[in-house]
Amino acid sequence: MAKELILGIDFSRDYAQLAYINNKGNPQSVSMGTADNYLIPAVVCYNSEWNEWSAGDEALNKSRHVNSRLYNDLPLLFDGDMQKEKIQQIMTVFFSYLIKLAVHECNGRLIKNILVTVEEVTPAILKGMSEVFAGLGYAGEDVKIISHSESFVYYTLNQNKDIWINQVLFLELNRHQFICRRLEVIKGKEPHVADVHVEDLSSLLTLEMAEKDAGAADNILADYMEKLLKKHVVSGIYLSGEGFYKDIWQNSLQIICRNRRVFKGNNLIVKGAAYGAKEIFLPSTLSQYLIACKGRTRVKITMAVEYKGKDQEIMLSNVGDYWYNARSKIECIMEKPTQAVFEIHDLIAHTSENFTMDLREFPEREPNTTRIEVDFKYTDENKFEIQIRDLGFGEFFESSGMVVKRSITIQ
Repeated sequence: MAKELILGIDFSRDYAQLAYINNKGNPQSVSMGTADNYLIPAVVCYNSEWNEWSAGDEALNKSRHVNSRLYNDLPLLFDGDMQKEKIQQIMTVFFSYLIKLAVHECNGRLIKNILVTVEEVTPAILKGMSEVFAGLGYAGEDVKIISHSESFVYYTLNQNKDIWINQVLFLELNRHQFICRRLEVIKGKEPHVADVHVEDLSSLLTLEMAEKDAGAADNILADYMEKLLKKHVVSGIYLSGEGFYKDIWQNSLQIICRNRRVFKGNNLIVKGAAYGAKEIFLPSTLSQYLIACKGRTRVKITMAVEYKGKDQEIMLSNVGDYWYNARSKIECIMEKPTQAVFEIHDLIAHTSENFTMDLREFPEREPNTTRIEVDFKYTDENKFEIQIRDLGFGEFFESSGMVVKRSITIQ
């Protein structure tokens, strides 16, 4: 293992956590002073009297002084209305602090690559975080941002296969939400698909409800799990968050632990981030899997073409691409501009669906003298747009400027 470190960071609303890849190639959580204390308060404080910034526990302590302002819910700032410069300043203070903690824990070793996992990756978070790390001296290719669902996948696929031989659940109950993530590894011809469904159960059960009426909360969860486990074959369940550290789930645990592996811990996501960093920045061990979850595309889009007399497909977008990055542009020469044929491949449901775009309004020319540009992009998570433009044919035929567009919503 190289001297440089690979670091995973869980950047959540209340706390951050750190884990690095140790010399044996495994994630090692960074504890904060005492054993099993991995939680770093995700807060930043600014004192205007001293013109001083602080982060973590120090920020909480200094926020009690006059002329101090405490910034919390840090991941939400990127999608808020705060000035960009202020956000960058706050985030720079916080991530500088995290990096210093990791360097200190690892006896001064250089941190070469960083993977940050957040609840949900948005374009604003992706852009903002990239700018923060660029300001800290990291090249774009040395930093990766992924979602908690993806961290869950990386963690699970690095465990014994008997845990994920069937579906796997990750239940998280904290101050802000109750989330159930369900992972199914769909195998067939490679690539296999690691498909994550996320269900927000906050309207069903909250931590506040559990604190007020433990018995009712236990019955609600037990009833939900009974129904869920009848519909899905589950071989492993992970429990995380402050709520599951309360000793109130007797009925629920009887159901959850029936003939399946169950684990409890608050550092699964950060260890998944470290596994993800290892997968991305070192030689891959999971290249045969595509991750499909919120924020990533769930189907493959291809265009039918003929090359050297054989029917072939050109891939425009694959399963597992971030939808806001899933775009491509190709040029083709058409024998006769009548229609372009595309196919949506659902690798999860094992179905395919064709659709066409009518090009008969394009100018009539000699065979193989019409060149077109196909511009493909997603416009939101479940909708993509294809634009086909007539480019003419060099000096022989000028472009007509004609464009055909079509938008498709994925059901």
